[in-house]
Amino acid sequence: MHIVAMNGSPRKDGRLARVIAEILAGAEQAGHDSETIHLVDLEVRDCTGCMRCQEDGADRCVIRDEIAVVEEAVRRADLLLLASPVHWGNMSAIMLRTLERLFGFLIQERPRGMPRKRNAAGKRAVLVTACSTARPFNWLFNQSRSAFGRMREVCRYSGVKIVGKFVLPGTISMGDIPQKHLERARRLGRSLR
Repeated sequence: MHIVAMNGSPRKDGRLARVIAEILAGAEQAGHDSETIHLVDLEVRDCTGCMRCQEDGADRCVIRDEIAVVEEAVRRADLLLLASPVHWGNMSAIMLRTLERLFGFLIQERPRGMPRKRNAAGKRAVLVTACSTARPFNWLFNQSRSAFGRMREVCRYSGVKIVGKFVLPGTISMGDIPQKHLERARRLGRSLR
């Protein structure tokens, strides 16, 4: 199985990157291969809301920049690892911009009813967040839960089945990531089928 991790953090060497690395190390122990895309490295412009990606014959955004790197990675992937820090109860702006630009690549809206799933239909996903708010307040105050909710909606309408989740709460007061969280991340990776 090929796993594509999308790191939506502005910090390529932060705690979220460490969690991603542990999940992927576990997955590699289980015989899977992987790649990580640091979205911060890509020149991806904002969605303009033109809706040309929804016109007949279109199946992607008409703005051609490094979103093509992400599109090709999605095509290669059997499993997507969507990872974002929680920013104001949402995914990061980097992740949001990328997913907005993938709109026409992932779904086609229909005038009446559910959207038609496109290029990620049938794939699986693991959702990962890191949140400064401590547990259980990260969930009670709708921080991690809200970020997951937004990523879950993208997966649902795109036909992607969520097979795992990982939350790293309380990062504001955290020095090194506690070993128990790193072990939990590695176990998640080993469990992926």
